[in-house]
Amino acid sequence: MTGQRVFVTGGAGVIGLELVPKLVAEGAEVLVGDLKPRPSAFSAKVRYREGDLNDLTRSELDAFAPDVLIHLAATFERSAETPGFWGENFRHNVQLSHRLMTLARDCASLRRVVFASSYLIYDPQLYQFDAPRDRAVGLDETQPIRPRNLTGMAKLSHEMELQFLAGFDDCHFSTLAVRIFRGYGRNSRDVISRWVRMLIAGEPITVYRPEGLFDYIYAADSAEGLLRLAAAERATGIVNLGTGRARRVGEVVDLLKRAFPEAQVSMADADIPFEASEADTTRLRALVNWVPEYDLERAIPEIIEHERGRGEDTAAPPPGMRHVLITSAARKAPLVRAVRDALRRLDPDAHAIAGDIDPDAPAQHAADGFWAMPRCEPEELSALIDGCRARGIGAVLPTRDGELAFWARHRAVFAEAGIAVLVSDAA
Repeated sequence: MTGQRVFVTGGAGVIGLELVPKLVAEGAEVLVGDLKPRPSAFSAKVRYREGDLNDLTRSELDAFAPDVLIHLAATFERSAETPGFWGENFRHNVQLSHRLMTLARDCASLRRVVFASSYLIYDPQLYQFDAPRDRAVGLDETQPIRPRNLTGMAKLSHEMELQFLAGFDDCHFSTLAVRIFRGYGRNSRDVISRWVRMLIAGEPITVYRPEGLFDYIYAADSAEGLLRLAAAERATGIVNLGTGRARRVGEVVDLLKRAFPEAQVSMADADIPFEASEADTTRLRALVNWVPEYDLERAIPEIIEHERGRGEDTAAPPPGMRHVLITSAARKAPLVRAVRDALRRLDPDAHAIAGDIDPDAPAQHAADGFWAMPRCEPEELSALIDGCRARGIGAVLPTRDGELAFWARHRAVFAEAGIAVLVSDAA
């Protein structure tokens, strides 16, 4: 990629944080566009455009004159998609991808487009079952497709747009859609990172379907694969990006237990199918003579080390304290989701933390993290402040009538600790 001008959308995300430094090291000139603020880890050489790329203009793109476009930008919901995701998915997945290609068609410098798609495109009947499976189903690029959710639908929509454009002789760039399997990594909201954060905080974790089989691909490997595929200009169409080896959810839990011997882990029933999927990487190997190098045993310690470092940072005084605590979360999952979605727009690195004295509070499953809190009583004041600081909580949203007087009386004490309590004064 030496001397190439590469435009990376969504470059401040989990994969982008790994990919952009690789591009710089390869000698590429890089422009990153993202809703998030510029990551401090990026080299000064990286040009950065903060803001909604739906507003990107033709003159902006032409001014950079990219040779390569790597389209990572996307929004998604962590588990079940909620009604509020309907509009968000359209704007930041469907509409954005279409807007980028509308500009790309007339960008004379552009020679290559690589799109980060997803295995969610494949027909779930191929790999989801009513009972656990002994082996995973290998999915190759020719198998039936039927997206299982809105995110998968958006990915398929853009794959078809790329195929449409590539079908015309006047298309001056090659296109490749890369179907990435179950991603995880540092700076992520994936389940492995969430569990690590909870275990570091001494919180219990709940596991559903430990028999499930997933092809977990580490973000560093996803970045390396995308880099190699972007450079392989004759690679077009569709290609899977995964390890080719499924691992059970239970194996992830066992590795975490080794790192956290005191871990509190509970298994729970769930009304969801058993997954058993893995990537057929035949085409990937043929195109770039490479397969992902990380396994869970190597990657999970890196994530733990990273999250422990983040914990040290977030325990420091403001502005490191950026997360929001929703107290007495109980069954208020819609409220927790609303806070989480608002935070994602304002500060994608901020977390919505559900808090409750009940360790089994259902709303925790809609949050980015959970805290089994002390009671809101004067004798617990120090523990509450210390707990907020340890979790990087900079704002508290009380939600139960019975605790409002406590938070109002002690609001000034929390403010001195750098924690804003969103409550009226005691009067």
